[in-house]
Amino acid sequence: MRFEGKTLFVTGGGSGIAAAVSRRFAAEGGRVAVLDFDGDRARSVAGELEGAIGIEADVADEKAVCDAVSEVHERFGRIDCLYTAAGHFDAAPIEEWDLERWNRMMAVHAGGTFLVCRHVVPLMRDQGSGSIVNTASTASFIAQTNIAGYGAAKGAILSFSRQLALEAGPEIRVNAIVPGPVRTALTAPLYAARGSGDYKKGEEMSAQSTILKRVASPEEIAAPICFLLSDEASIITGTSIVADGGQIAF
Repeated sequence: MRFEGKTLFVTGGGSGIAAAVSRRFAAEGGRVAVLDFDGDRARSVAGELEGAIGIEADVADEKAVCDAVSEVHERFGRIDCLYTAAGHFDAAPIEEWDLERWNRMMAVHAGGTFLVCRHVVPLMRDQGSGSIVNTASTASFIAQTNIAGYGAAKGAILSFSRQLALEAGPEIRVNAIVPGPVRTALTAPLYAARGSGDYKKGEEMSAQSTILKRVASPEEIAAPICFLLSDEASIITGTSIVADGGQIAF
């Protein structure tokens, strides 16, 4: 019961890794506010968890973020933990991108992470403690075909998390999680494209890029995230945990 009496605010919580984090946090005694661009999905996940709430918001919209953070704080009285995972996937050769497409990628991933942290950090400072985990990717480290925009956005999150750790410390810890291949709705189009329309083939190809030769489940990534959010990681800040099956080592 590591999270008894604590509140988690999670973005992108309607599916994938963030939904798995929400479930694990609640199972270990915590209260959860689930935010997602798709309000129905947010409320569906929240409906599984005792005392949880679901909120619809676009993390690239500052007013929506500010309103959501205020709602969570008013409802629970504090925000002890923040996990930012809201994002989308978009892949194409760079010559097919325009500035609007690039800016949307940066606005949702890097901008959304910034905005949520921007409005949560002052509340954590006031209460004297907090733990934040942001979502990067192995695309922050290794080049992959046709994902320059996604890799750039995730690289920005990794760097931002280190900078924020310095600025927010010592009361607030800030770290990043760096997943490799994971089985989620976000990665499904990538695996399908990689397999020329065959999702299973594409997933198997992705698995071969790792030492463990398999794609992770969301629950496997939720485990190190919840460790970083918990007091067990009380000495850890300004760094990242790579949970990739050995992809960047391979």
